[in-house]
Amino acid sequence: MKVEEITLYQVRVPLKVPYVVSTRTITEFDPIIVSVRSGDGEIGWGEALIAPGYTSETVEGAWQFCVDIAETFAGKGGVEFRAGVTERLPASPGAASALLAALDMLEHSPVLFTDKALRIPLLAPLQGHSAAEINDEVDRLIERGFATLKVKVGFDWKQDLDRVELIQRVSAGRVSLRLDANRSFREADAIAFAERLDPADIELFEQPCGSADWSANTAVAARSKVPVMLDESIYGMDDVRRAAMIEGVKFIKLKLKKIGSVDMLCAALDEIRKLGMTPVLGDGVALEIGCWMEACVAASKIDNAGEMNGFLKAQDRFFEEPLRFARGAVEIPAGFHPRINHDALAHYTTRSKRYS
Repeated sequence: MKVEEITLYQVRVPLKVPYVVSTRTITEFDPIIVSVRSGDGEIGWGEALIAPGYTSETVEGAWQFCVDIAETFAGKGGVEFRAGVTERLPASPGAASALLAALDMLEHSPVLFTDKALRIPLLAPLQGHSAAEINDEVDRLIERGFATLKVKVGFDWKQDLDRVELIQRVSAGRVSLRLDANRSFREADAIAFAERLDPADIELFEQPCGSADWSANTAVAARSKVPVMLDESIYGMDDVRRAAMIEGVKFIKLKLKKIGSVDMLCAALDEIRKLGMTPVLGDGVALEIGCWMEACVAASKIDNAGEMNGFLKAQDRFFEEPLRFARGAVEIPAGFHPRINHDALAHYTTRSKRYS
């Protein structure tokens, strides 16, 4: 198969409501979207949002990576294209994943295209702070079918602890909770928070301290009342193997944009299990393309709530037939083959380049 044309887009899509994390307040998603067209006119799509501080990648660096790949491999064969991107993957994993995912779709990956209907339960963010807000939000999310809620912490450990305790009282065993600090705690504060937690209904405590601060995260994991999950610290299988050696780290979260292709993601999730940990999957700041792909992988590779819920946060959708959401889950019909809504793509595009 020949890669006839590669088109790059940067889009900016407002969110329905601001998404507040300890490091910033997110009001829009601005991923790079890649389309790869074959000689017979078929098109594959991929996306990756490069979040400041989440990775060493920058938006401009990732864009230039895609430009360099497109200039080099437009007009070349699919095998050569995949090998070239994979070889360069460590330089810009997010950008490389968008390119590889587009090729996966173009080549009809059996993970992405199946005759079976898929249903993947998702978690939902819980953003309320006052007692009234928390009461209303918990009830509303449970009514929508969510069984797992994500609570952002990492602000002030004492206030975080009070809020978590309030949420536990309100939820009263009706849902599981994931606590996510987004690497914002100092070691001492993370330990103070983690060792005072009541474990009731708390599934895990995600990324207490800085991405590169393995010592601090190790210290927290050793004293936490609940299992720790690493996310921002994990970029590749060397990091996964390092995490497996840490007492108290029981979960690893992956995203397609951190690993590469769909097959590489499947292999990485399998390896996490072999190492004695539980994989968690999903990008909460992705649009429909990335969420659909991760949901397809999740259907056979994880057995807990997926975090690929970014498409529910954005104001608009990018598929002509939008991803279905019902009863707390994304539902993918048998034989589903998404097609891009080009009007939406054009409306939200801030820059683009085409190579053929």
